Amino acid sequence: MRAALILAMVGALAGAAHATPGNQLDKARSEFLSGNFSDAIPLLNYLLYPEARLAEKEDLVEAHVLYGACAFQTGDNLTARKEFEAALDMKPDYAIDTARFSAGAVHFFDETKHAVDDRRNRDAEERRIADEKDRLRRYRESLVVYEVKSYYVNYIPFGAGQFQNGQHAKGLWFASTEAATGAISAGIWIYLVGTYGFNGHVPTQDLGFARTLQQVEIGAGGVCLGLMAWGIIDSLRNYHPRSQIDADDSLLPPDLRKSAPPPKPHTSFFISPELVPDGAGVVLTWER
Repeated sequence: MRAALILAMVGALAGAAHATPGNQLDKARSEFLSGNFSDAIPLLNYLLYPEARLAEKEDLVEAHVLYGACAFQTGDNLTARKEFEAALDMKPDYAIDTARFSAGAVHFFDETKHAVDDRRNRDAEERRIADEKDRLRRYRESLVVYEVKSYYVNYIPFGAGQFQNGQHAKGLWFASTEAATGAISAGIWIYLVGTYGFNGHVPTQDLGFARTLQQVEIGAGGVCLGLMAWGIIDSLRNYHPRSQIDADDSLLPPDLRKSAPPPKPHTSFFISPELVPDGAGVVLTWER
């Protein structure tokens, strides 16, 4: 009797070994429909792992779904979700119903399907954004922008030519020194005119003081004119009709903007007359 039992087991194992994957799937399906989930799991695992033994895509999808449903019915939700996701990756529109599956399994499958759809949509959006960034990056790298510079700006004093040439420190120096010396000369002239009139009737006791002021006025004015001439010459020597500049990156995403040096300083100068109790002067102010 023992020998007969052993022969029967060997025969059954031999029959299973010679069964085709299709037959194995039929048997697993039958076990599942009969509620023998624990018996169906080894059959389905054999068909899917470590490599798929089913040639048809439809059979593979069904095997993953059956495996997931069996895992769910036996309390293994982690494996159930993994198998349902594998089936949905192969066939995103696959659906199950309560004709063959329990209501709980159908609900779990639908939840997994929604999660897979959300992840697929999110991945598609991320790919779209990455493609757009790559397109913008290639556009940014290929973009060449030139700034055309006016020749006549070189003849404007107060460092205008230096600022146009991108020499901001030098432009600031010319602007401040020219403005300071010019303001001193103009301020003294305004004071002398306001005190002694245009005809220059200077009292005897003020002659020395007035002559000193005139000398300072003329000297400051000469220095101012000399600085203006120097600034024009320097500007002409460093003048280039056009120069390449960075394109405007304000419309690009922050991570596409090139690392650039700090923004160029913008300097504004203001010269205005100022009345004082004993005369008048000129006030120089600037803003950066």
